[in-house]
Amino acid sequence: MKNLNAEAFSNTNKRNKILLICGLILLVLTILLIYLGIENEKKPMPELTSLNNFISEGNNKENVYTYADINVKPYLFAVYETDGVEEEAKYYLGMDKENHLYILYMKEDKYNELNVDTIEDTPIRVTGLTKLISEDIKEIAIESYNELMEDEYLTKDNFIDYVGSVYLDMNSPINDSSLYYLGAFLLGFFGLLIITIYIVIIIKNKRTFKNIKEIELANIDAELSGMESSEYANMKFYLLKDYVVDMGNNVIILRYNDILWAYPYEQRYNGLLINKCIKLTDINNKKYDVASTKLLNKKKDEVLQEILQKLKEKNKDIIIGFNKENKKQVKEKIKENKREKNKIEKK
Repeated sequence: MKNLNAEAFSNTNKRNKILLICGLILLVLTILLIYLGIENEKKPMPELTSLNNFISEGNNKENVYTYADINVKPYLFAVYETDGVEEEAKYYLGMDKENHLYILYMKEDKYNELNVDTIEDTPIRVTGLTKLISEDIKEIAIESYNELMEDEYLTKDNFIDYVGSVYLDMNSPINDSSLYYLGAFLLGFFGLLIITIYIVIIIKNKRTFKNIKEIELANIDAELSGMESSEYANMKFYLLKDYVVDMGNNVIILRYNDILWAYPYEQRYNGLLINKCIKLTDINNKKYDVASTKLLNKKKDEVLQEILQKLKEKNKDIIIGFNKENKKQVKEKIKENKREKNKIEKK
């Protein structure tokens, strides 16, 4: 659209450029988030703190990097299920050589490392991040430990004194970059989607202009430039002397004589009405959505009916309205047009 000067074409060009810029910005932000995620993973490990000392001091801060030296085989006491499927990580009771009791949250591979006979003679150090113990886990831990010891050692009153208010999460990564990568995925997805939409629009526009002679395109441009105003400009829709022009998404230019069928059309998503437009079918059975409007009210319905009437005035052979009879008539005319084309090609 370099040689087209009409404001309507210029505005379409601007919208397409903004679309491209938005897509590129999202891709740049995607690269930035990936870089920040990688840099976050490179950070040195935080200072390791004794879990026993952390609990003894009455701390309940989450995501503190701590350790415990376990010298008793862990005892499984709780596992969550999602849709009937057990989560990989489970809750265990663990103990060190000073008989300090801990709640450990780990997967089976970590459990297997601790579930060895030599652990009583050679304690195994486990590390992870502190997480607050929920009320349901606390209740299950109390019940399970007392059943194991066959006595009521733990109660809600003394639980914090013996176990503390945090457990050791051995699964969460220390320098977690998952949010960076999730953000990068989402921004990258939408960035590529926007750029793909831009490319599709540009390709469609080129096809549209390719099918119109330069002199005709110049006349369309001149006619649009000479229009002081258009009653349908807010819909990016124009009724010219010989052409229908729509610039809602990509550029659509159709001769009135090439339009075979026109009818109002509603677009719905999950049953909700999101858009109304006019559906055009040309003599080659190609379909176009024009005069789209997001304002779904009675006045807009009247505007669409008015446009249909004006299309009929421009070409009395246009079939107006969607019904079984019209559909059959359109089908026959398309077949007839194909036969005529085949005759011309054979000559």
